[in-house]
Amino acid sequence: MKKFFKPAILALSIITLTACSSDDDTPDQINEEEVINQVVLTITETGTTNTETYEWNEGTGASANIVIDAGKSYEATVGFFDNSDPANKEDITEEVIAEADEHQVFYEVASNTLTITSAANDIEDNAGNPIGINTVWSGTGTTQTSVVIYLVHEPTSKTGETRDDLGGETDVQVSFPVVVN
Repeated sequence: MKKFFKPAILALSIITLTACSSDDDTPDQINEEEVINQVVLTITETGTTNTETYEWNEGTGASANIVIDAGKSYEATVGFFDNSDPANKEDITEEVIAEADEHQVFYEVASNTLTITSAANDIEDNAGNPIGINTVWSGTGTTQTSVVIYLVHEPTSKTGETRDDLGGETDVQVSFPVVVN
């Protein structure tokens, strides 16, 4: 009986120790969704140092009308921020650029007198697709319109005429009023 008892206890101990695990059944969240509550658009008239900065803030919307002149082109850069703690503003744009394959900035223009195209210095994903951080804006006629900017996460396509063409999820959607003189 003693010979059977010791191996049985040893086997039971091994089973108990290997069956116990400190593994948590809750998987780590791989890519936590960021808070984006401020969008900053910096627009510079091409060939000049004339620069204007426009902000959209959650709760208050766009700070002012974007004003451009017909017949001129403007280089625009969009930035995404978490301004929940103004003393520690976080630049989410850096993450968007680092994860270029997983993001696309889409611009929806309400008038055909304003065109927005990818700039030569735009950030590209691994497939060579521009993601829309740096763009060129051109006005062809006078109008009052709006531009809706979408930051799309994990788009199923990086080309399209409408936001729906891109698929994926919208991380942030903001609207800026635009005046073309």
